Amino acid sequence: MGKGGGYNSNQPASVEDRPKRNGLTTTADETHHPDKSLIIPITSTTEFDPNLFIEIFPSEIPNISSATLTSVLREEEASLAVWADAALGYAKTHKMAESAEVLSAACELEQGALVGGDRADRVRVLASAGIAHLTANQKNPDANNLHKSKPGRASEDERQLAEDRFTQATKIDQFFPMTWVGKAMLNLSRERIEQARFFFDTTLKQAGQVLPALLGMAAVKYAQGLFGEALDLYGRAIALYPETSGASVRVAFGLCCYQLGQVDRAKAAFKRAHEIDKDNVEAMAGCAVLELASLDETSKDYLTKQESAIRMISMANLIDRSNAMVQNHLADHYFWKWSQVPGTVSVTKGSLTLKGSQPINLDPGERIRIGPNFETYASEEENDGGGSAVITVKDPWNMPSAGGLKLWKKDYDRVVDMAKGALSSTEVPEVQAESYFLLARVYHVKADLESAQKYYAKACKLAPGLTPARFGWAQTLIWQGQFEEAETHLRLVLGPSPSATDAHAVLGLLEAKAGKDRKGAAAGLKKAAEDRKGALVRLKKAAELSPTDPELILTQALALQQHETDFPAALERYRKAVEMMEHQGTAVSSEVLTNIGVLCQETNQHDEALKMYESALITLAKSEVTKEGGDTAVECTIKHESNKLFWRYVDSGLKVSGSDVQFTVAEDSNDSTALVDLKVGDHVRFNKWFCSEIISLESEGNVPLGSKITLKDPFVLSDAPAQDKPTDSSLIDLQIKRSNDRLRNPLAVSIAFNMARLHEDTGRTVAAIELHKAIIKRHPSYVNCYLRLACIARDCGSLQDCSQWLQSAFKVDPGNPEVRTLVGNLHLSLCDWAPAQTIFDNLLQTKDPNVEAYSQLSMGNIYFSNLTTPGKFSKHLKHAADFFSRILNKDRGNFYAANGLGTVLAEKAELSKAREVFNRVREVSEDSIPDSLLNLGHIYLAQKQHPQALKMYQTYMSRTSKLGSGKSENNREDAEVLLYISFTYFDWGKQTELQNNSKAADSDERYQQCIKHIELAMKSNRDNLVLRYNLCMAKLQAAHCVLQKQYRNIPRTAQEVRGALQGLEESLPVVRQLLKWKGEGKKIVVPTAMLEDFIKNCSENIDSAKDHLKEEEKKENEAREMRELQRVEALMLQKERELTMVVQKEKEDQERRERERRARDKMRRVENLVSGWEKETKHDESVKAARNPVGEAPQVVDGFNQNEESHVSGANLFDSDSATDDDEPEKDEKKSKAAAQESERSIERPVKPATETSKDLFGDSSDDSSDEELTSSANKRGADSDDDEGNKRHKRG
Repeated sequence: MGKGGGYNSNQPASVEDRPKRNGLTTTADETHHPDKSLIIPITSTTEFDPNLFIEIFPSEIPNISSATLTSVLREEEASLAVWADAALGYAKTHKMAESAEVLSAACELEQGALVGGDRADRVRVLASAGIAHLTANQKNPDANNLHKSKPGRASEDERQLAEDRFTQATKIDQFFPMTWVGKAMLNLSRERIEQARFFFDTTLKQAGQVLPALLGMAAVKYAQGLFGEALDLYGRAIALYPETSGASVRVAFGLCCYQLGQVDRAKAAFKRAHEIDKDNVEAMAGCAVLELASLDETSKDYLTKQESAIRMISMANLIDRSNAMVQNHLADHYFWKWSQVPGTVSVTKGSLTLKGSQPINLDPGERIRIGPNFETYASEEENDGGGSAVITVKDPWNMPSAGGLKLWKKDYDRVVDMAKGALSSTEVPEVQAESYFLLARVYHVKADLESAQKYYAKACKLAPGLTPARFGWAQTLIWQGQFEEAETHLRLVLGPSPSATDAHAVLGLLEAKAGKDRKGAAAGLKKAAEDRKGALVRLKKAAELSPTDPELILTQALALQQHETDFPAALERYRKAVEMMEHQGTAVSSEVLTNIGVLCQETNQHDEALKMYESALITLAKSEVTKEGGDTAVECTIKHESNKLFWRYVDSGLKVSGSDVQFTVAEDSNDSTALVDLKVGDHVRFNKWFCSEIISLESEGNVPLGSKITLKDPFVLSDAPAQDKPTDSSLIDLQIKRSNDRLRNPLAVSIAFNMARLHEDTGRTVAAIELHKAIIKRHPSYVNCYLRLACIARDCGSLQDCSQWLQSAFKVDPGNPEVRTLVGNLHLSLCDWAPAQTIFDNLLQTKDPNVEAYSQLSMGNIYFSNLTTPGKFSKHLKHAADFFSRILNKDRGNFYAANGLGTVLAEKAELSKAREVFNRVREVSEDSIPDSLLNLGHIYLAQKQHPQALKMYQTYMSRTSKLGSGKSENNREDAEVLLYISFTYFDWGKQTELQNNSKAADSDERYQQCIKHIELAMKSNRDNLVLRYNLCMAKLQAAHCVLQKQYRNIPRTAQEVRGALQGLEESLPVVRQLLKWKGEGKKIVVPTAMLEDFIKNCSENIDSAKDHLKEEEKKENEAREMRELQRVEALMLQKERELTMVVQKEKEDQERRERERRARDKMRRVENLVSGWEKETKHDESVKAARNPVGEAPQVVDGFNQNEESHVSGANLFDSDSATDDDEPEKDEKKSKAAAQESERSIERPVKPATETSKDLFGDSSDDSSDEELTSSANKRGADSDDDEGNKRHKRG
């Protein structure tokens, strides 16, 4: 954390530090008169004697109480002049309070006495009284101490009294100069500079160059920043009143010179003031501050001059312990100063312990320095501040071992005391701001950031230009997560300090994160994109300027990790930085590895995240130093295998013998008792390979010899690896699981918490719970673990455990807003509206920006949830709208507030506007708020747009299931949404029924869907009586719809009527039981009249349903008989068709077989014909050879030879083919005979050539007609050929 600089002496002087007159000394000359005695004439005697009087010497006045003197003056009825002289006597002796009391008493005299006195005395008393009220708290109000700081400025009551006195004085004499000076002082006190200037100027014009008016006008000019004019006025006062002006005016003169840059003149003025008044604190402080500012650190006498200047400031503080400026300078000095602790220390390299030469008193957490430059903190765990020669520090000594080292510490308590003393000594805003800044730095260094922020804020409020305080405030705001406000303050820092590199770097990181904070509104998203772009460009440029610096790469990664979309790029930058650090030989810190693990976890790289967390823990363990005498056997509360980095197996010092699950402590153990305590539930290990759990132990604690131990799992020696088998199977080393004490380190706790969250994300709930509980046991104040355990319990449906964890968290940190928020949410989940309202109302009163919007949203939801309160609908709706609007006025991108406002519009029946709001929420939030879907479903349902409503409800259920809410919460929400869906179907069915015709056919299906969804909702909430009634009502309406189908010309079945009747019969006893319970006083939200009406309607519908069922059954029986007759008739027709098909098939088969037979016969005839031709040819050749010797012509018998006869026979081969397949055998015989006769006759007829016969032979003879045609045509052609041949032969012959 950054620390601020020292006190800035270039601050303007305050009103109290300006030269002022107290109003009691009215002379402006340099003549000094000896103080006169106070003469009080005695008038209380019976006879007045002017020679009788009371004389009080000036030296006696301080010893007389103001009450006594006032009583005497009142008894003797002293004149107002005497009262004024008495007050003046007190004032000269610095008794300002007594002087004010005397003047107040004088003003309270009877009206007649005050009016009847001398006019000048009356004005003098009133004006003096007013001035006394303004300066009553001033310690040294004389002219020589006009610049001393007051312990406190006059209160507003005192200012009002002073104003009343001045008003009375003005009524008596409005031209009295003292009244003008008093009014000017009053306005200056109220910082009304122009009014003060007017009265001082009037005094100077009317009364001349009087000292009070000169000093007052100079103070006005100084306050206006006109240091040159103020310097002239102070110079004139010194010239006119060189002695009366005193040292204070010289100090004021020096301040003006300093503001004008005339440092030498300022030093001379302060020095002259110190010469005039050795006790003038302002002069001493001025001299010391300017001396310190002019020191040269390289000078030989630097330390001497520094000590001299500090000594002078310390002397000034001794003189006046109420001087805020001096105290602030000393506080700043002690903030940087190291105070040596008596004695010396010796330390070993790598050790956390210091050995002192004598007892050393150190508070836990106190900042110390060992030697010249090693800074660390005293351990908070082992140093109790009681004084010890051995102390423990936070960081190990990283230098060679050494002894005789001096030990130094910071005396922050002295800084706090002086800063608080300065606060109580002044009301000058700039000086108070410096004091608050000093306090804030101390608390900042001590890591008390809440206190630091409080004081930083006060400092900036009093002095907006104090940039170190503003930078510190920005740091604390970042720690609180108020990034936008911190960004604003950093820009204010960079205004006057453009070279503040730290502010530039931090601002760049915040600008990168701005996108997340401004998510929502379009303008916000655009601005966020611009901020991130500018930040990344700035950081990239810095990295380019120094490419070998891994710290700048890490800064880029830090900036990128602020926005979810840049997580991959941030991971890349981290890995690049780690690569550079490893290449340069620089150790990678555990913080960097942890950040990488978190980014891996956020990007669902769970295995990589676990590796990074393990590496971070190992790195952290390497940098630690084991404490001397540390506990090596701490009871292990972490046993899950997923948390193996937080436990180890240690040697118990025992050897056991046995087998299976029964073992006995061996008699020959090394020690008579174990080195560690054993108890049931401890995890043990045998021979480094077998692990189990103790489920029974004869004696817990220091286990004696011979004790019986029972394990959960059987031990099988044969399963041991060969290298781990013991040489003596009867004795086995026993190791026990114990904590490795890694959670002792706070950094390890953060890593462990991240690992537990990783277990939650990956479903390892048991491991997560175990780790959270271990963290709490080691660090009971770690609130986040309580909250996570509460959330886990809530998600698992255990509200009682959730409540207990939240109560524990509240006890640990009652002011933690997250704890109170979760407690409020728990009350909301239980519908405990009053406690929830109280909690969120208290959170709003804290004005914590982190929870303000959430608290307002919760308050709006509470009022909206209680709209049904009788007589308060409008009031609660208005309150809900006010809370939602209040959030949107501050953050236009708050989706939840916009969604809430949409619900308010819906309740006001402004459905179109509400739907527009919900659609806009969906569009901008990218459906990240499922409630907007639910609300849109309600809107569509109200507008009777049932399909759209169902779509919204179903989308809502799918979205909530993806979000991974707790099982119990999901079941509850699903049941509610299922009820919405069922009502939508119910309303849709009723709307469809209104058509009362065949178009209402879909109503029944919608009622069935309604019943189905109600039954689904009842699975998770069977005891809900409202759901039971709704189910009965849905069944009644569905039954009525079925019964009305016959009047709407809608077909129905007896099964539908039977189902309707069954639903009615199931619903009637349920509703009767509800009515019975309601009569017995049980809480039933359904009115009695509705239950009675339901029973009546249900009974009537049951009777009607029975009649309808009989009618439908009769109709179905008749229809069944008709269907049976139709079925028999159809069966007979079917059989006839099948028989016809069989006959047809047989006929086709017979024809096919006949065709095949004829084809076979034809082939056989062809074969016979061919063989006959061959024989005839050979016979003809032999006959020709015998009849015709060589040279003879062949003989012709009747025009043809034997070959022709063969041809004729061949032509008549297929005459029988003309017969059909249906010819009878007798016909075949007749045809055969006819064919034979035709053959005989063909001898005398000429025959067609063989080629034609062959052609006829292979012609188409597939049917009878073709065969007949072939036969007839063949005969015809044969006859023609015969005639032709005869003619030819005759011609040749």
